[in-house]
Amino acid sequence: MEFERLNGVAQNSDEIKRRVEHVKGIIVHHPKYEQLLEELEMMLVLSEGSVSPEGLYIFGPTGVGKSTVTTEFTDRYPREIVKKEDKEFPRIPILHVRVPPKATPRMLASKVLEIMGDPFHHKGTESELTSRIHHFVRSLGIKMIILDEFQHLIDADTDHVLATASNWVKTFTEEIRIAVVLCGMPESNKVFIRNGQLDRRFCNKVELEPFAYGTPEEIITFRIFLKKIDGLLPFADSANLADPRKADKIYYISKGIPFYVMKLLENATFFAVKAGDDQITESHMARAMLKIKQVARPYVVNPFTDTNFGLEAVIRGETDAMTRYKEKLMIKKRKPKKSS
Repeated sequence: MEFERLNGVAQNSDEIKRRVEHVKGIIVHHPKYEQLLEELEMMLVLSEGSVSPEGLYIFGPTGVGKSTVTTEFTDRYPREIVKKEDKEFPRIPILHVRVPPKATPRMLASKVLEIMGDPFHHKGTESELTSRIHHFVRSLGIKMIILDEFQHLIDADTDHVLATASNWVKTFTEEIRIAVVLCGMPESNKVFIRNGQLDRRFCNKVELEPFAYGTPEEIITFRIFLKKIDGLLPFADSANLADPRKADKIYYISKGIPFYVMKLLENATFFAVKAGDDQITESHMARAMLKIKQVARPYVVNPFTDTNFGLEAVIRGETDAMTRYKEKLMIKKRKPKKSS
């Protein structure tokens, strides 16, 4: 898609939204994405009609693209209506389900049925709901179920919750007899520690990690990622994101997590289009940074306003500030309370 030049003419809200939405839709594959997509394709083929369908566990921190890659794979196999004689039947090759926060097995079973289209998904016991899932899997031609945000099934960190969740997932995946993908944060590993049989069922575990930025090869990989994004931005001129100096700054604010890279560019696009500019500049990114707050990084600096920015020095400064803050908290906790 080509975007016309703005030539310094400030744009209205419709054009701003059009271009920001374009940025939101940009998908540039992390190096592991292609491997994972191939893994899912092979899993789908090997599991159909198998006496032992495949299981896959995908994990990684928030923002690395777990939901993006599983959603993209699901979109390859869209729902369809199959006509047979004078009847129509829905077909759902892949069912993608986001596990609700603080879900119980019954809540998850109800959610699965809701996504399947069952109007009575909220009615019945856990056993009855699970039984209906088996029925719909057959009637809807489902070949794979992806349970995203899997950590929500064990939000309450107790032995009882872990045991209940792990046993339900184990039984469910054994009885459903189709490919099952679990996708979640690293803490969802606890469910496998709790249940050795479930751990063996999902022995294929793939970790999605943020981009690293230590070796020359890692830095080049991240800059290639930025260059691909740059070519897809909704502007007539390049932002030159892969420039070593800009790449350092973008890595600093994102820590290699694609979500923060894209959030920075979404906000920068807003300011650039609003001003009628034909490329994203560091000035736009500096303003965009004001809209990105990371609670875990209270001492992060705005690299796009720092004329003497040096990646190592700034990281060291942020780390030292965080260390001093934690030391103050520890000292405060150690101080005895004054008696009244």
